[in-house]
Amino acid sequence: MFSLESYITPIILSHVDKYVKDFRPEDASISLWEGEAMFANLDLRLDVLEEELNLPIEFLSGHIYELYIFVPWTAIVSEPVRIHINTIEFVVKLKSGESSSTSSSPKRKRKPPPPKPTPKTDETPQQPPGAGLINKIVHNIKIEIENIILKYVEEDIVLSMNVAYLCVCSADENWKPAMLDVNPIKVLLRKLITISDLTICLDKRNSSGQIEVCMEPILYRCTLECRILRKHDIRTINTRSTTRIGIFTKLIDINISSLQFPLVMRLIEIVSAMQNDKVGAQISHYEQPDEAETTEVQSGYGVLSYVTWAWNLIPTITFDTCDDGDDCDSALPCHVNDFGFYAEQISFTLKNAELISDSVMGTQKRIRYLPVVSISLGGIYAEAVMAKERDWSSIKAGLSSIYIVPLAETNDPSDEAWVETETVEFVKSFIDKSLFDENCLIADKGWISTSYDDYRNRITDDYLMYRSPVLAFDVVKYKPAKKDDENQIGRKIIESLNEFRVLSAGITCRFQQTFQQNP
Repeated sequence: MFSLESYITPIILSHVDKYVKDFRPEDASISLWEGEAMFANLDLRLDVLEEELNLPIEFLSGHIYELYIFVPWTAIVSEPVRIHINTIEFVVKLKSGESSSTSSSPKRKRKPPPPKPTPKTDETPQQPPGAGLINKIVHNIKIEIENIILKYVEEDIVLSMNVAYLCVCSADENWKPAMLDVNPIKVLLRKLITISDLTICLDKRNSSGQIEVCMEPILYRCTLECRILRKHDIRTINTRSTTRIGIFTKLIDINISSLQFPLVMRLIEIVSAMQNDKVGAQISHYEQPDEAETTEVQSGYGVLSYVTWAWNLIPTITFDTCDDGDDCDSALPCHVNDFGFYAEQISFTLKNAELISDSVMGTQKRIRYLPVVSISLGGIYAEAVMAKERDWSSIKAGLSSIYIVPLAETNDPSDEAWVETETVEFVKSFIDKSLFDENCLIADKGWISTSYDDYRNRITDDYLMYRSPVLAFDVVKYKPAKKDDENQIGRKIIESLNEFRVLSAGITCRFQQTFQQNP
């Protein structure tokens, strides 16, 4: 006899057991059958996290203070299972050379697994009894996390990040949280990730490892929304799929002081070094190609290596509902990945900072800030599309408004110097054809193209200036159609081509006497 509890409970608890130390699923299953289970003071399996993320960082500690699991057995078909975490804390550091080489050495000798045989198009995968209902319940699990704390320590740098609230749930066609049905063949996955009150602090510690005075956050209470769309057919997953990821924010307010600026530059160098190590590990993961194929392999990486690195951080998600019929099957015989970032406004404020002694506070010091310049950017977008099988990649970026004004104190407050756009107010054309465009339907395939001629016909100069009238940037990397002529060793000569476009209009620069006086 089919028992829903006997199937759902082990699946949920197996995920907890995978990441938590000293967890006993047999003890928790009894509580879960009652509809609610609570766990406290859980230590995470750091080795599993490092293996899953595959980053050049090492987890020093990971701890969950409270974990709740709510299973609405009486409304299991209409309400999602909720996993609620109250305070999760991580401490990480950069991997040393020895630990990095030790962890990556087995991967260098490993060969890629052979591809799984693809079922014929007229065959339908067999599903066990109740599989449709189980899949619906499992793939609609809602995850809520309150208070995420991440601390990174590198020499005298202390970088801490705090997220007040994070939610991961399924979404309907209007990108609203919903409980969706599951189609085992035609796959259409929509996941909505909301991040509230993201705060990033950057401090410096002394030789004894103590932070003498805490500096202002470089990013304070930022809210982000991430939308993930995945489309494929189970029968053709090895040959074609579509994955789109979009991140949107209304405001990013960044404040950097003169004491933090050297630390920021060092972090940028560390991230660049991490990226180079990541790319090298990915290339060495496979067997070295012969000399004639080396050019083709290297040209496939190119300018989008950062996006490829970030793409590997996204966990593999199987399938969800599909209600668009044949539109779920990608019309392109390749795997297409599309990533986009969109911001209504990004504000940068640069400040001079100095440590001063305060007689009221005794021996403790405080920081005095003097704002120098403010840079406000509006209507920003950056998009990257990759189709590896077609050796195609494209990047588009744009800016809709810019405003720069000095903030230093002067004798004449009316005397200012600035750089601004002719029209500061802008329409939301920068999100055109994105996951955040309400007028762009999922069935509309006009957003993607892996053909150079078709791309140039769609993405014209006028269209780029429509999306971002101030500044538009476009890079296309592709390989032309293969020629019939061959070289002396019988291999076809294929060269990768790059094309760049930079368009700009509507910027006004004014330089007055104050501009010369300000440092």
